[in-house]
Amino acid sequence: MLSVPVKATLVVIVPFNEGLIIAADSRATILGINCDSQYKITELRRPIRTVIAVTGEVAFIAPPGVEIHDMCLYLKSAPRMIDFTSIVKRYLEKKKINPFKLSLDDLSSVCIEEVERFFKEHPDAFERFVGHEIFSVIIVSYDPHSNNSLILNFVVKIDAITRKVMATRFTRIVISAQSRRGMWSYGETDYLNKNVFGGIGRKFITADTQSFILIDKPISEVRLEQAVAVTTNIIDATSRTTEIIPSPSGIGGPIDIVLIGNKRHPEHIQLNSNK
Repeated sequence: MLSVPVKATLVVIVPFNEGLIIAADSRATILGINCDSQYKITELRRPIRTVIAVTGEVAFIAPPGVEIHDMCLYLKSAPRMIDFTSIVKRYLEKKKINPFKLSLDDLSSVCIEEVERFFKEHPDAFERFVGHEIFSVIIVSYDPHSNNSLILNFVVKIDAITRKVMATRFTRIVISAQSRRGMWSYGETDYLNKNVFGGIGRKFITADTQSFILIDKPISEVRLEQAVAVTTNIIDATSRTTEIIPSPSGIGGPIDIVLIGNKRHPEHIQLNSNK
């Protein structure tokens, strides 16, 4: 039977004067069914002040039997045939390296090897991804000594011509307190840019969020409350837009908000306004 991919979607990051906020929607899509409260921001035992997130196909699970009627309940306990978040987490926790000095070459090679092994064992899952991205890895860290934030990202895809699994779009962003304030998004960014910032969903973006993005001010002037408000507004606006224009994969559910700052371990922030 075919392996079943599990899709995850939108991650938004906003640095502030004492750290950064990373937020994500919690909707995963499996066999066309949206399942909420599937949180995608993962804390590491080490390195400290670091989290990871994976968008796209975050995992492939064993297909459900005919006796399974609640797909979202099944998703919580279904055997993972391959889990990309776990692969990245395992690698980083064993590496014991400062994320600011981390090279993505080795990590991406490990991801490619695992994907190749999986597709060799399950060739049925290969064809649907030829010419497409499979998943994207985001690593986010903060150094309180330098007051710098770090965002690392790469994408794993199958090349349309060579049909080989490859890593591409490597990015390494170091953000200082003097950098221009702003937001970084990963996952359904094409949908966000076209249908939210540039389309009907713009009406859901608050004036404060628009001002935050457009007006040139340094990160040193950004307060925690602003960073939380901007990340949650962007994700909420995108979720509301999908009710008008469906997105390629579901975006919605409670918003997961994580603060990375002076404390050794990231903190989850709960908002009463989460839906």
